[in-house]
Amino acid sequence: MKKIFALIISAAMLVSLAACSNPNSASTPTTTANAAGAEADAGGDSDTNNNAASDAIVLLPGELYQFDKDVIKGITVKGNQLGSGEFNDKDPDVKGIRCVFLLNEWVEFYPDTSVANGIYVYVYKHADDAKVYTDMGFTEEDVKVLATCTLEKPEDAGYQWGALYLNPEYADPGVYDIVFVKDGKAVAVMEAKFYAEGSLSDKSDDDLRAMMKDF
Repeated sequence: MKKIFALIISAAMLVSLAACSNPNSASTPTTTANAAGAEADAGGDSDTNNNAASDAIVLLPGELYQFDKDVIKGITVKGNQLGSGEFNDKDPDVKGIRCVFLLNEWVEFYPDTSVANGIYVYVYKHADDAKVYTDMGFTEEDVKVLATCTLEKPEDAGYQWGALYLNPEYADPGVYDIVFVKDGKAVAVMEAKFYAEGSLSDKSDDDLRAMMKDF
């Protein structure tokens, strides 16, 4: 009887030891799956953030970003203080647009458009994401507006449609966004860099072209 009892106890101990040899064996797959799921979720969030970031409208120097390509198909922008006639006189385009100016220098606009009037221009401090202009209301009374003008088709071909300048009393040297607006909505935008008065008087056309690529 004692031998039978001892055998029973020994068998019970063996079973107990076998169960304790891998206590996480049953839970390990679940834990791994949860970790993988967490990594997948993190990756999903990252992708979402990347997609959100990729939706940003980042402006490039000398390029016109068109919200509505039917309104402004291209543009020539000139100034009255820097560069030769060759540097300033270019056919309207969406790339290679003059985008370096001096504060107090008149910036002249010559758009390629079928619209004869009703296009307004607003200048703001540069925004990292130009998408902000898609939902804005535009008024001259906005304290963030640093300069504005109206574009109207001139009677004489080749004459400017409108012009503006940044007053150094209200604007510092730096990068600004020039926003073109029709019927209360932004139709195009470009960035431009404005320098202190008299600071670029010794720059050649090639120097100015190089500066247009550097900001």
